[in-house]
Amino acid sequence: MADTTPDKKIAAAMKAMDEGDFKKAYSAFKKLVVEFPESAECWYCKAESGNYASGMFGAKADEKEIMDAYKKAMELDSERVDYFQSYGLFCISIGKYDEAEEAYKAAAEIDESMTAQLYAEFAIEYYNHVMASYGEIMEDPKARAPYGKKALKYLLMAIDMEPEEAKSLL
Repeated sequence: MADTTPDKKIAAAMKAMDEGDFKKAYSAFKKLVVEFPESAECWYCKAESGNYASGMFGAKADEKEIMDAYKKAMELDSERVDYFQSYGLFCISIGKYDEAEEAYKAAAEIDESMTAQLYAEFAIEYYNHVMASYGEIMEDPKARAPYGKKALKYLLMAIDMEPEEAKSLL
């Protein structure tokens, strides 16, 4: 009897990812989500491999397709913090900061024990990406202020501190 679960096929596609062949893995997961459309893991792995493949020469991994795969994984398994966290990181990497923020907040709601880590990661990744993306503009404190304010807000939330308390400590 043939194996009708995605486990063996996922393992084969994961092997390609482990070996750094993200294009091959992405291609495999694109097929697996058709074969196993209710597998959150297949959708997540499609998104992850597409994310990594998108930086490789000749890879055809569309941002919208990657975002849709993350969203489908989150829809199918809304209790996986790593799905939301990875989606948030991907959104930061493509400059979709509001979506990233929402994904991190959703992840923190799923597992409150990870709130500090998630909010700190969002703040740092967000701020670093903004600084790298806008370059010289960010040398001007006034231009940098709204981004710094958002990052600082999440850093303070990560350590459960109100802005007034932080000011008194500085």
